[in-house]
Amino acid sequence: MIREQLGFEAMSLVQCTDLTRAAGRRRPAWAHAEGYRPNLPAVLAEFNREDAAHRLALLLSDLGVAASHDVRVGGGRRRFRLHRVVVPADRDGVIRALAGYWRQGRATLLSTEPVGASSPRNAQRATLARAAWRAALLAGGRRLRADSLGVRLGDQEMAAVLVRAGRLLGVTPAVLSRPGCLLVTVSEPEERTRILNTLSTTVALTARRVA
Repeated sequence: MIREQLGFEAMSLVQCTDLTRAAGRRRPAWAHAEGYRPNLPAVLAEFNREDAAHRLALLLSDLGVAASHDVRVGGGRRRFRLHRVVVPADRDGVIRALAGYWRQGRATLLSTEPVGASSPRNAQRATLARAAWRAALLAGGRRLRADSLGVRLGDQEMAAVLVRAGRLLGVTPAVLSRPGCLLVTVSEPEERTRILNTLSTTVALTARRVA
């Protein structure tokens, strides 16, 4: 179960990096990143936040994948830093494994099967819900204002997962359509605090513990 939770969060981070297509469209088949060649290390995901890249690299390491985090600096007068997570040659194999964890976690979260409050399955849903929001806050386009907390996403399935995850955490998110993305927002002050607290519940596990 721990591997599934880690894999779900890792793939959620990857899902949240996709802002390249119109809102509501399904994710296309995975394409090789620019510059990708078989049998060479390849970029799995790119972030503008260091903590997002660090978290993904840690999760992959806990899953037994040799991932590294590197930084590229670009721009002219306004410099920016791009944080990349690089994996070994079998990038497609990593994607397939993470996609499997994502499907399992998504099905668990979206399930309407009633479970008891003390049920292990209920605890698993809560863990996955926190993981989904943690990934969105780290890797999505986070927007924190006085009256709302929002994350920008390019993936409709991830938005649906966040809505369901929010409800499991006692939060009522709203989804707004914006040019080129979806915006998932939380307005109530107590609910915003509850969502932001997911950032402090990260679990760093070693590979030995999840083997």
